[in-house]
Amino acid sequence: MQIDKTLKKEEAIRQINDIKAHLIDKQTFFPYNYRATYVWSLISIILIFTTVPLYESNILKGTIVVSFLILVGFVTEMILTKKVNESYNIQECTLRQQFIMKSFLMVALFLIVFSAVLASYKLYVPIFLSWLFLISLVYYTVGFVLNIGRFTQMATFNMFASILLLAIGFINDALVGKTYDYLYVIQIFMVIGLAIMPAVVAWWQLKEGK
Repeated sequence: MQIDKTLKKEEAIRQINDIKAHLIDKQTFFPYNYRATYVWSLISIILIFTTVPLYESNILKGTIVVSFLILVGFVTEMILTKKVNESYNIQECTLRQQFIMKSFLMVALFLIVFSAVLASYKLYVPIFLSWLFLISLVYYTVGFVLNIGRFTQMATFNMFASILLLAIGFINDALVGKTYDYLYVIQIFMVIGLAIMPAVVAWWQLKEGK
């Protein structure tokens, strides 16, 4: 009798492990620590209000600081991802995690270089709008791939807002320089789109236990 119970227990454990391996192999499982979004929101706020003064002081210094803050964000994300994976007894990142991380990394690297080029011409409004659009584009991809409707909705709003703000800035000749009041309007949209809204979405996901 005891032997039968032991065999059934071992069989149940084997089936659970098979199911887990199948899910991970097929990449239908995506563990994520949404607290990493709070870290990115904080970094976004710092960058939004320090980017222009840093680039005005020295473009190289501004690029270094921006790169450092982005690096802090990625390192924090990797630590939190490793922690949540270990809670599911997963030793390596799944393909979905790698896809999302690499997508954000490539976009961030492009934006860092692109921002330095734009800063040399004092095109600060296009800098902010390019960050808003491209980061939101990645959020849109994440929301679509992982079926997180709130991320998709947030990203859609941000992308349309960035296009509209760019058009308004062009029409009103407000794309060059740092003294225009329009720049402050852009910064407000940046705070809402890349700091507040992602944090709210993360809060809802945590509240719902997703």
